Formats: sequence, C-alpha cells, structure tokens
Amino acid sequence: MKGHKIPIGDNIRLMRNRLGYSQEYVAGRLGISKQRYRQLENEEQDSITMGRLSEIAVVLETDIETLVSLHKVKFSTPEFQQGDNQVLHQLIQTQQELIIALKGKTSSE
Repeated sequence: MKGHKIPIGDNIRLMRNRLGYSQEYVAGRLGISKQRYRQLENEEQDSITMGRLSEIAVVLETDIETLVSLHKVKFSTPEFQQGDNQVLHQLIQTQQELIIALKGKTSSE
C-alpha cells in the first residue's frame, strides 16, 4: 500500500461537517489549538497517530474504521450500487454500536 495515501483529513472534515461541528469546537474537545486541528484536517494517513485518530473518532461520534474508509463510499453518484448501500449500512451500524458502547462506558464511570 506504499505510495497510496488515505485522505484521513478529508474524511475527518466530512464527518465534522455532517455533525455541524466547527473546527474550534472539535479542537476544544481534543484540547488542541484551532490551528493544530486545521492541520490535522489537511494531513494524510502517516501524519496522524492511532491515538489521536481514536480521540477524533470519539469526538465525531464514529470509529476509526469509518474515518479510514469513508472516502471509498459513494454517497450521491448515479453509479450508487446496492453493494455500496450495504457498505454504508454496515458503517452506520458500526457507528451506532460504538456510540452505544461509549455512552455505556461514560455512564458507568
């Protein structure tokens, strides 16, 4: 997979926009400056640690897998296939399971 870069920053931006969160809000939740967060949205896979990616996923109410693979899902093209719909459904289901698990974890602490 060398030479192929996953647009992690683009995926993060997409998820943030879908939730209606500002860069400033997400940066505050991560405990970093808005400028540093803006840099994260402009980076590729080898620039973000798994720990930071995990923190971002929690703030964006998703999971790491979604942040890594979101760019592969076609959302609004005429070529949208049934198989793509299944992938999207699986991503949504995974997100819902993670959110439920995270809510349970925070309420029991």
